[in-house]
Amino acid sequence: MSNDYRIEKDRLPVVLVTAGGERMAGELFVQLHARYRSGPEEAPDLMNDAEPFFPFAVAGGETLLIAKDQVREVEVANGHGAAPDDDEVTGVRSALIELTLTDGSIVAGAVYLEVPFNRPRLLDFLNRFDRRFVTLYANGAARLVNRRLIERVRPLD
Repeated sequence: MSNDYRIEKDRLPVVLVTAGGERMAGELFVQLHARYRSGPEEAPDLMNDAEPFFPFAVAGGETLLIAKDQVREVEVANGHGAAPDDDEVTGVRSALIELTLTDGSIVAGAVYLEVPFNRPRLLDFLNRFDRRFVTLYANGAARLVNRRLIERVRPLD
């Protein structure tokens, strides 16, 4: 049975870490087509859009409504969070960084810098970054980190 008011969605397995440190395995509901680029919607699209809450399916069939500002990290499962191919990232460069978060946890990975040609520094990227979550790539997976919870950044390359 079809409903004209429903939007068909896929489920994306992730592990969500709240600002308080709770880890929850579950699924994000993503659209079959991203709004502002070609291809399916991915975790960074959903977590960086303007809506302050998102539905999150947990074990047992329950769906929670989570405040994005209270999410510290979203770990995207292997196979769904691979770094872009070099052919896909024309005009950007990668930088290996380590982030120390306000709770003392440390995460590391590669970030793809979208910076003006005349200002290619990591500092310029960070100061101009206006999205809610920074995406780090490491070991075939992606980790979205809430930029408001970043205490310091250490370049590793």
